[in-house]
Amino acid sequence: MIKPENNFFLFGMGDREKYIYKNRSLIRYKDNEILYAWNNCTEEFIYDQYTVILTKNDGGRVVLEENEEGFFVDGKCLSASKINLPDFEEYKYPKQLRILHHEILINIIDGKPVPNYFVYQKPWYRDSAMMGMVLKATNNLHLIKDWVLSITDLYDKNNAGHCEPDNLGQLLYLISLVDDKNNPMVKKIINEAKRICENGILTGLTDFGNHQIYSTLWLKFALKELKMDDSFLNIPEEFDNYARMFWMDRDGIERATEYKNEYNWLYPYLWWAVKHFENEPIAEEFLEITYPMSWEKEASQAKYEQIRQLSNAYADNKYSAPHTWHASEMFLYLIEMEK
Repeated sequence: MIKPENNFFLFGMGDREKYIYKNRSLIRYKDNEILYAWNNCTEEFIYDQYTVILTKNDGGRVVLEENEEGFFVDGKCLSASKINLPDFEEYKYPKQLRILHHEILINIIDGKPVPNYFVYQKPWYRDSAMMGMVLKATNNLHLIKDWVLSITDLYDKNNAGHCEPDNLGQLLYLISLVDDKNNPMVKKIINEAKRICENGILTGLTDFGNHQIYSTLWLKFALKELKMDDSFLNIPEEFDNYARMFWMDRDGIERATEYKNEYNWLYPYLWWAVKHFENEPIAEEFLEITYPMSWEKEASQAKYEQIRQLSNAYADNKYSAPHTWHASEMFLYLIEMEK
């Protein structure tokens, strides 16, 4: 993992306009315009309270803060809308959960959930489904409901144009979060699943590999959420190193599901998902209270030059942070941990 070249914080959770605070300046994301600049002051980041405090030499303060009602600079609202921001104090890691929740909400842009809004312009069904689980847990599904209901494509085709079979289950799950089995896309998804099935197993490449167990489990899981029949599907027998990432339903996947245990510094969400599946404790070093807590590095489809607006170091090292799949996997595991 790398650190940004300068401290920063992102404002504009959910459907609010996006802003970047860095170098004692507040920048509007959409046009890169500097709205405020402060000189001769010290800065304090309170990440889990979504707050930056600037203290001037004369003792005066400027407070940038975001809450359930909007984003404010010294009490002036720059963008307002209603979102839910639980404090998570009933859980073991409340500060981490608050930061991770922010990292998910900040990457909803124009009503669309994306992995990182700097380097990805389109939602990925895989990442969006994981985000949807978090939004369900925090009563924020209204933020993506219109997008889900507007979807007409069975596949996102974001991985070099591939029609990835796991997308069918992920899209069906997203629909289950905001609608029911009468949604017109449900029949299309099931018909497509049956078309690409061989002996009850979904065929096709996911993340450029054969992950039939993972893909089939996603569809079975979504069908159960909609209380629909899944008997036309079978759990494959062959090896699938993604299977152990599917912690949402462990039944029937004890076999052929190895995954290397070393930490994945490029795609850490894979490692976190496996740890969740195995219910293994997480070392404190991975729970450091910092910002951002989530990232992705050297992804084949990310446009890293676009994150230069935030950090030259990120762009040069092909690194994006925060990242919603990673943040979601961390959040969904930590929220299960008792005090």
